[in-house]
Amino acid sequence: MKKILFVILAALLILSIFATGCTGYRRSLAPIHDVEIWADNSSPPKYFVDVVSGEPNSCVKFDSYYVKRAGKTTQVWIINIEYVGGSCAEIYSYVDHTIPLGSDFVPGVNYTVEVNDVTETFVA
Repeated sequence: MKKILFVILAALLILSIFATGCTGYRRSLAPIHDVEIWADNSSPPKYFVDVVSGEPNSCVKFDSYYVKRAGKTTQVWIINIEYVGGSCAEIYSYVDHTIPLGSDFVPGVNYTVEVNDVTETFVA
């Protein structure tokens, strides 16, 4: 499954290269500025990751996120969509996301969360 998601993301990035200069849309991984993992006070605790991603100009907007967990590693992809072919204001903006990770974490065990190119670890 990890290979399939990687192939899909790689295909999207390759297609975005060919779309440069054409009118349309392309998707890409968002730049990540901050990642914070936290748990609420429920029993069992529910875990979340707060992410701050970037939108490099006015033609780029947050599109979606995907979460995949395998063992002790959770991967999160934050995807932006960009309008290609128009003029864009050079205004950098930030988007806050609170993404649920679930509640099936074993207390005392180390876990890893990868958000695009940022990796964080936590102990449940």
